[in-house]
Amino acid sequence: MSAVLAVRGRWRGVATALAGAALFAFGLAELYVPLAGYVEGEGPDLAALSGGWLAVLTVLLVGYGLAVAGCTSYPRTAAVVAGACFTAQSFTPVLPEWPVVPLLALVAATFACVAVGGRAAVAVGVAGYLLPLGIENAAAGDSDWVFILFVGLAVLGPGYAVRMRRAQAARLVALAAEREAAARTDERLRVARELHDIVSHGVSVMVLQAAAAQAVLDSDAGQARASLDAVQEVGREVVTELRRLLVILRGAEAAPEGLPSLRRIDALTSGVTLAGGRVEVTVTGDLAAIPAAADVSGYRILQEALTNATRHAPGATVRVSIEVGGDDLRLHVVDDGTGRARRDAGTGHGLTGIRERVELFGGTVSAGPRPGGGFEVRVTLPFDAEASAGALATAGFTG
Repeated sequence: MSAVLAVRGRWRGVATALAGAALFAFGLAELYVPLAGYVEGEGPDLAALSGGWLAVLTVLLVGYGLAVAGCTSYPRTAAVVAGACFTAQSFTPVLPEWPVVPLLALVAATFACVAVGGRAAVAVGVAGYLLPLGIENAAAGDSDWVFILFVGLAVLGPGYAVRMRRAQAARLVALAAEREAAARTDERLRVARELHDIVSHGVSVMVLQAAAAQAVLDSDAGQARASLDAVQEVGREVVTELRRLLVILRGAEAAPEGLPSLRRIDALTSGVTLAGGRVEVTVTGDLAAIPAAADVSGYRILQEALTNATRHAPGATVRVSIEVGGDDLRLHVVDDGTGRARRDAGTGHGLTGIRERVELFGGTVSAGPRPGGGFEVRVTLPFDAEASAGALATAGFTG
């Protein structure tokens, strides 16, 4: 977009430079080439002018040409230069009301000043138009203000309309840039959240299983082997999840059967079991009735809750309740873990990710230690169609 604007600006500068050169050439022709008057019997006899006056008028022509040539690059300066030249010519034998060049240059510079000028450009353009014409009228003894105002409105009105359109276009460009920056931020947060959810759960289980294998390596080789097999299995699951995430990030669509789902939470619960804990799952309602967005987010929320239980309360019993209502999904995860590490849990990135997912649906979440010990997470995800569609898109899934 910026490259297009730059090219357009260069071409506009070239066009105005050519227009200024053409206007200067036409002005020279008016001065030095014998031409019939535009209105018979009117206008001064240019052939009778002295060389000095011709030199002065030539300098003024240079000013008009420069004003037109630079009216888009330096609009306020161009308006001032054109107005100054127009005023100066009012005190020469050839008033600026007769040749074509002075009025054309003044009109062009005024229009450009109002249309593309910066701060105070409208005031500069209006003053640069009315003051020179007022002085010229006084010098000529003519008071044709109706014509002056008519031409002024015909120039200033369209110029101001162009100014408003340019301002609106600039606001739209700025808004698009802000939206692009926000989209990039959301994308980074989404990727970070997905990576955290995928890696955190798997690595936590792998670390616990590796520690268990190390503890019984000398005394119970069979149990150590089983723990290492569990590490391999969880590692393969993490790699599969990461590959699926990379496919989605590259723009490909994930098949519905490949999406995380609350109907396939065995891998999550087995991780807690392998870590020495116990999971009790209660399901109320039809899991197949959950919309895809809520299903994916519910899976990730449950994954994070179980990861916290595995990390902070190894060996604890975790009770999971999944309730599917007519218009919402309710998740309740509670463990009976104890100890200071468990009481201090809940301030990391995991719960932040849970809250971000819930906010996408306009749902509610509460998480914290229980008065009698353990930790509890309660989540409600409404089945709002628009929120679900937006949450699914934000999560990077289709289907």
